[in-house]
Amino acid sequence: MRAGQKSFLFLALLAVVFTIGLTFASIELPRRLDAFLGKNIDTPEVATGLDALSDYKTELYLDHTHLRLVGYACLILIVLMIVAGFVTAKSGWTSAGAILLFLPVFGHFAATMFFLGGLGFLRLMWLPFLDVSFRLFRLGDIIRWPYEALLDLYSLTGLGRWAKLSTLITGLGLLIFFLGTLTWFYARARKKGVADLWVYRWSRHPQYLGWIVWSYGVMFIQGSDIKLCYELSNSLPWLLSTMIIIGVAMLEELKMKKTYGESYEAYRRRAPFLFPLPRFISGTFALPLRLMFKKRYPERRREIAAVLAFYTVLGLGSSAFYGGFVAWPGRKAEAPRPRLEDLVSILRNADSRGEKRRAADLLSGMGEPAADPLIALMKDQDSIVRAYAAAALGGTKVERGVAPLTALLDDGDAYVRRTAVESLGRSGSLQAIPPLVATLQSRKELAGSAARALGQIKHPDVIPPLMNALRDPASNTIAAAAAALAGQGVREAGEPLVRCFEDLPHCPYDAVGTALWKLNSDRAVDAWIAGLKKGSSWYPRTVCAAELGKHRLEKGLPALEEALKDESREVRRAVVLALMEFRSEKTIPALRKALNDEDFEVRLYAKDALKKIGAAKK
Repeated sequence: MRAGQKSFLFLALLAVVFTIGLTFASIELPRRLDAFLGKNIDTPEVATGLDALSDYKTELYLDHTHLRLVGYACLILIVLMIVAGFVTAKSGWTSAGAILLFLPVFGHFAATMFFLGGLGFLRLMWLPFLDVSFRLFRLGDIIRWPYEALLDLYSLTGLGRWAKLSTLITGLGLLIFFLGTLTWFYARARKKGVADLWVYRWSRHPQYLGWIVWSYGVMFIQGSDIKLCYELSNSLPWLLSTMIIIGVAMLEELKMKKTYGESYEAYRRRAPFLFPLPRFISGTFALPLRLMFKKRYPERRREIAAVLAFYTVLGLGSSAFYGGFVAWPGRKAEAPRPRLEDLVSILRNADSRGEKRRAADLLSGMGEPAADPLIALMKDQDSIVRAYAAAALGGTKVERGVAPLTALLDDGDAYVRRTAVESLGRSGSLQAIPPLVATLQSRKELAGSAARALGQIKHPDVIPPLMNALRDPASNTIAAAAAALAGQGVREAGEPLVRCFEDLPHCPYDAVGTALWKLNSDRAVDAWIAGLKKGSSWYPRTVCAAELGKHRLEKGLPALEEALKDESREVRRAVVLALMEFRSEKTIPALRKALNDEDFEVRLYAKDALKKIGAAKK
């Protein structure tokens, strides 16, 4: 083998190593980092955006850990790094700043409900924006339009069953990066000052192009399947980091022009800047520079800054209108209405379950016109599509939806069967009562869902089967029946509910107590006290503690103080928060003991509780 061939193979191997590293970083590393951060960084177990309690826990955590200050400082330092790199022509600093701005996009891989939990911790640097509104992240949503258009076309090929569009885009970016890296090393080995061969004939900056395409694909890769209580777009970080990367490429062109002169100028006339676009399109992108400076290429940093500022403002402004963030002048501020066909396509073909859920919700709100497409989707091979279509069909409340939903009760997927039961109840149709009663009485795995569904249908025929369900051997069925009866105001259920928590060892004390409270029974407090002491798992005990605190039932204080010894940290957290609700000096001794708890959340809430009643430990 000749020396030249050996050099080529060595450089090819080196380029492959680079690409494999990027592949690992984009697919495997995020999940591993998320697991590592989740285990080693204490964050509150809260669902961001769920309710006022979650907001309180989030704010308390941020104030206690000073993370807000850290986040603001990080963003300022990153901006300074980008500006300093631009002013001093040190493109490495600016590139590093762009990468740091993009990193929070990986937060959608976080397997946690807390927006800063796990890999979501990377969002810390964007806190100045998040403090204003999570919706600000939609100010880059115009960049979603090409993906949505491609997704429509891709769905026509039927290839989505085997390869997701986002994966293909990510892979394309890696391929471009691989080819660019290989070519760059090969040109250096040949001692070529200007790399103008292979992929460099179609892009003057293939590695930056590879980064842009790769990061665009990563943005749409499905992350965690956890259903979040908040929506956080990744479009703004991508838009800003991409504009900065383009600016870095422009800075490097100034250096290349200065170093290689006419040689690079000739190459620049032959090869496109980033994308191999037709001349009339590339000329359109260059139009702002020509209008502002009468030049084809920027020659000074201030000219680069002006062009980047123009396109950044254009992207932000168009995103504001595209996503319904700002209303068009003279029009009411309302979100654009997607077409039924588009929503059906998203529900069937979207990579993300979140996008599928949103499409299903919108279809549900369309009512009658969406019924037939949803019934058709309930025969899809994908169980998730069938389940989401069934959920949406119940929301349309059309009578002809009852029969296909009833048929789904025998679906091979448990999630689809449960969704069909719940959707029958949501339909509110009297035709749904017989199949739901039959399910309640004969399908143990669906009995709880059937009881909840019957509770949504206001008719006397649902009362007897629900009363009988209070004696069911399954606690979840009893809980669902209790909630359904209380929701319909069936006062006759009071006595059976009392017998339930007094006699049944498997009683769902939390649900029974809540039902009794809704029925104005003074025995609710006894049910919650019993549940706090004897609840079968940590969750019902936390609910009982929360209810005692919410209603400031002093009869429950002794049980709450005793529950501070509970083996479950979740229960102890709920107890401290319940004691906080009393705002009473009677709770001070118990709260001071909680300051020594092994769990950081218990200590955090206890400290704040004492502070609120003016009795912080001295």
